[in-house]
Amino acid sequence: MNRIAVQMDRPEKINIKGDTTFALMVEAQSRGLECYEFQPQSLAIEGGAITALMRHARVNPGNTQDPFTLGEPERHLLGDFPVVLVRQDPPFDMAYFSNTYLLELLPATTRVLNNPRAIRNTPEKLSALHFPHLMAATLIAHDRKLITDFARRHGEIVLKPLSLFGGEMIVKTNLDDPDLPRHLDELLSHSAEPIVAQEFLPNVKETDKRVMMLEGEVAGVLGRIPAEGNFVANIHSGGRPVLTSLNQREEQVCREVGEKLKEWDIFFAGLDLIDGQLSEINVTSPTLTVELKAVGGPDIPKLYWDKILR
Repeated sequence: MNRIAVQMDRPEKINIKGDTTFALMVEAQSRGLECYEFQPQSLAIEGGAITALMRHARVNPGNTQDPFTLGEPERHLLGDFPVVLVRQDPPFDMAYFSNTYLLELLPATTRVLNNPRAIRNTPEKLSALHFPHLMAATLIAHDRKLITDFARRHGEIVLKPLSLFGGEMIVKTNLDDPDLPRHLDELLSHSAEPIVAQEFLPNVKETDKRVMMLEGEVAGVLGRIPAEGNFVANIHSGGRPVLTSLNQREEQVCREVGEKLKEWDIFFAGLDLIDGQLSEINVTSPTLTVELKAVGGPDIPKLYWDKILR
């Protein structure tokens, strides 16, 4: 194996200081692998052959002004690559969904990470529903009455859309909040999809954790502390990363979910835990490996390629 293909966001838009895709490419290149990037919309299939318009991508770590040296676009057979990384960010919309069908048609000699069928069948905020006993109280609905009744039962709740990421459009509210109708209007009009309502866990400031899972096993744990005056701990929303570990309850959650990840053939995932409760299972484009290494945690890209090349 001497080259890999990476389905990713446009390199020109990537902030390499905290981008896991870039870190994975840096590690791959350090091991002598040539990287080729392509955009999901460039995929095509004809006569059973799947091609993509690609650019050879040399990564330049440490060069924030010119982090990529990109070749001219050329159309290649994707099945000629032994490994294809699926690394573009959500939204997990119909374009993302349809793309997984094409990737699934690649020959068995090409390993797609994560497995496209697994990505399609385990969207981040829905896959955790396989483990209701490991979650805080959760409602998935597009019905305003059901959501307000949920708020009546649980007091403080968190509302968030299904298909976005990085803490976008997440709000904390309650039945007495005069802004509740406006929050519902915004979220329910954003998409025809249902939204997520979850019981608010006040210990989020001390207990929000991202657990890196490789082949169903814990590879590293990053704590996230919300910014002052905020309850959202996502790093993209101002959360501060810290090195942390798992308690007994959290280890139990990770063991149980890890077994299912292996069954689903999900190679790399990020579990979100709050106060020992499973919140999300990130499988489309797990991130925060750069932040984990920066606070003294393990080098996930190194472990990632150790496992693949083994």
